[in-house]
Amino acid sequence: MGSQASRSGVLLYGPPASGKDTVTAALTKYNQRHRQFERLKVGSGKSAGYRMGSAEQLAELEAAGDVVYSNSRYGNTYVVDRPGLDAAFEVGVPVAHLGQVDGVRALLDDYQADWLSVLLWCPREVTAERSAGRGDEDTLARLSAWDATQADLDTNQGFRFDLVIQTDTVSPERAAELIARALAFRAQLLMVDFDDTLIDRRAAVSAWITSYCAGANLVPAAERRMLEAMGIRADLATFEALQSELGLAEPAADLWARYSAELAAAVAPFPGVLDALDAVRAEGWQVVIVTNGGGQIQRAKLKSSGISDRVDAICISEEVGARKPDPVVFEAAAASVGRALDQGGWMIGDNAELDIIGGRGAGLHTIWISHGRPWPGGAEPDVIAETAVDAFAHVRGRGDAR
Repeated sequence: MGSQASRSGVLLYGPPASGKDTVTAALTKYNQRHRQFERLKVGSGKSAGYRMGSAEQLAELEAAGDVVYSNSRYGNTYVVDRPGLDAAFEVGVPVAHLGQVDGVRALLDDYQADWLSVLLWCPREVTAERSAGRGDEDTLARLSAWDATQADLDTNQGFRFDLVIQTDTVSPERAAELIARALAFRAQLLMVDFDDTLIDRRAAVSAWITSYCAGANLVPAAERRMLEAMGIRADLATFEALQSELGLAEPAADLWARYSAELAAAVAPFPGVLDALDAVRAEGWQVVIVTNGGGQIQRAKLKSSGISDRVDAICISEEVGARKPDPVVFEAAAASVGRALDQGGWMIGDNAELDIIGGRGAGLHTIWISHGRPWPGGAEPDVIAETAVDAFAHVRGRGDAR
């Protein structure tokens, strides 16, 4: 599983009636992964948007050290608890509502996640108008809370929010868009396998072998042997072994050079891959290709397929000196874009051992590309997606992969 730092959340701070509820609703509509975090409420009154709890439950959380932050207002106690946050991160991007800078600091300092802190602000008269307009019976108390919020900001003038939105001039929909974009540009690292994840290598290799064997008048058994030897990977040593075993007329070095050039020209991305790469990077994801193989042929294939121009970096086993699933490869991939594995990220690939087990071992979230296959067993990936396009949609919060 990925580290906690790979999780993103939103902290909305602001006075009463500044729009925390409406902006959160707009965020959820914009992307269903954004969901309001339901604080634990000990007391009475409004229950919508809260998990109602008891004094005994609060005492248990305090005894276990699981209260990240709590405050009292309107005669109630509002609690941000560690188990609640853990559960919220399991299902999406939690949006926590806070009315104190100390609460924002507490979550930033005491609960490890990639938090985006947002100040939603409106003038005092707007709070009064909105409170009266929605029929609040405690408008005076809310205005008193507005005054307390202003005093809180004055006391904490050194604190800087990541984003400030004036909700009296910015619509909830626009505010949601601004928050979503800010989150996107803080997005996590996305490592992606190449062969048979982004391109159909198997089909290209099979077609090349069939064409070569037909031209060389080789028997079907020889074609099957070449496909077996070259199915997962091929290099000069592979052709040297095949040349000796099958008595191929062409020198191994010449055959390797021919294969490298012709395969690079023949490979093509799976449908939708190029557009999906453009979309995920447009939302701020850093995309690194992580592939086993030789540097020369892999780079030629990446260029020919149009993928090299659509990623931030390329990490190839021959150039690194280690092969997936060795964690060294994933460390090098993260470093290629100035990141470290403990900052979290995702690994997407079609190979259960190299990509999924390797990615999990490196502390990454993982998505297995099934191509319609059942999971072979063992420790499962975080997500199973039919295609790379589906996987990209999932990390962008727009997919329904399981």
